[in-house]
Amino acid sequence: MILPIFYDVTPNEVRHQTGRHYKRAFSQHVKGYSSNIVQQWRDALAEVRALKGWDLKNVANGHQGQLIKLVVTEILRELKKAHLLVTDNLVGIEDRLEAVIRLVDVGARDVRMIGIWGIGGIGKTTYVRLIMTLAKVIYNQILHQFDGRNFLNDIRESVKQNGLKYLQSLLVADILRRERQDFTSVDEGTEELKRRFRDKRVFIVLDDVDHASQLTALAAKLDWLGPGSRIIITTRNRVVLQVPQVKWTYEVVEMNEDHALQLFCKHAFRQGSPMAKLSALAKGIVETTGGLPLALEVIGSFLSGKSETIWESTLEKLRAIPYAEVQDKLRISYEALDHQRKQIFLDIACLFTGEDKNIPSYMWKDCNFFPEGGIDILLLMSLIKIVPDNKLWMHDQLKDLGQEIVRKENYGQPGKRSRLWYYEEARDELDNSEGTENVLAIHLDFRVGSEDSCFTEEQFRKLSKLSFLRLHCTALEGDFDGCLSNLRWLSLH
Repeated sequence: MILPIFYDVTPNEVRHQTGRHYKRAFSQHVKGYSSNIVQQWRDALAEVRALKGWDLKNVANGHQGQLIKLVVTEILRELKKAHLLVTDNLVGIEDRLEAVIRLVDVGARDVRMIGIWGIGGIGKTTYVRLIMTLAKVIYNQILHQFDGRNFLNDIRESVKQNGLKYLQSLLVADILRRERQDFTSVDEGTEELKRRFRDKRVFIVLDDVDHASQLTALAAKLDWLGPGSRIIITTRNRVVLQVPQVKWTYEVVEMNEDHALQLFCKHAFRQGSPMAKLSALAKGIVETTGGLPLALEVIGSFLSGKSETIWESTLEKLRAIPYAEVQDKLRISYEALDHQRKQIFLDIACLFTGEDKNIPSYMWKDCNFFPEGGIDILLLMSLIKIVPDNKLWMHDQLKDLGQEIVRKENYGQPGKRSRLWYYEEARDELDNSEGTENVLAIHLDFRVGSEDSCFTEEQFRKLSKLSFLRLHCTALEGDFDGCLSNLRWLSLH
């Protein structure tokens, strides 16, 4: 990892080797070294200019103490990234881990793409995070052989929100440790990935891939990567893995009954076995969830400390739900929330996954949602988690649940829903001025589309209850006098 600090020198001086210090040094070097060697040094300095770093004059106003704090904070953040969050309540994964780590085989020099697949909620992401952490322990011992690593999270949803070009640019930026730069097309991003990674040994996880086009854009061929590279792909759709470059696959199956009961008890009783008087109910609930870790965690957390009557009614509800309907099982916990906490849950599912939790808390507080207590309850019920850097995280099944709840508000007319976050739907509603007073939040990212745009106040007149508006790569025109009087959050990029 290279983190350049431009101390009493500008990045442009480094890039072009100008200024008296560089001129004097290189005038001496050309006398003692060949022109090829000197040119390699010049090229290396030019490349350093493009890396993410700090310019003392511009970043800390020349204050050395502040610069040191910034550097230390960044280094600590990078060190934390090397150890991804792993739950303390892992159960029954040892055999699975060993099987996948044998497939990864970090010591082998070939390039491998390993696919991990299974239905949502059975624990793929948890296992992959732990696998990556253990793999880091292994390759930290041979760190000089790896040139970069990246965990590209929740690709299925990221493509909907930001597009493939954004993910390509993010992958390049993270592996090369440089500022992210937009690509003009997916083809340009593909060429850049091939050019940049061909000679590098990298460790990459592509999480929740749901279409072959995503693999084509991010990892189409093994020869894109240097010898010894590893890519792990997680997916719910086995068809995605039926491509020539994926030669190793592992199916994550449901937990066996003993492990499922142990996991449920860790959340419901904070121990590995059930209380005697609730033992039969606990076993019945585990049986109805089908050994799905997410459902066991969420329902167990919901029932923790509840009366026997609540346990009985919950089991009755679960038995009335078809075996495969995971979302309906999870919805039992959502329905137990009060109005304010439901709104926070839906906001996170549709708008705020990956955001610093303090940022939306200002809006929630102004809306009288009491975010401090609300977030604590969602954490206790395992509906959300707080990951490093204080960011909100939600399992993709729970995020799907929240987004489906909003879609069900009106399937045929998006303008009558409470939240709009998909590009096409939000764009159509504003273009046609079809939004209604039902709309509370709009997120519209023109990085997904190809055109720039500008919206006028007339297009927002009907949105009298809009409290959240986030626009990327667009503009607003007009004075908006008397318009958007309920707005609590405005973000323009």
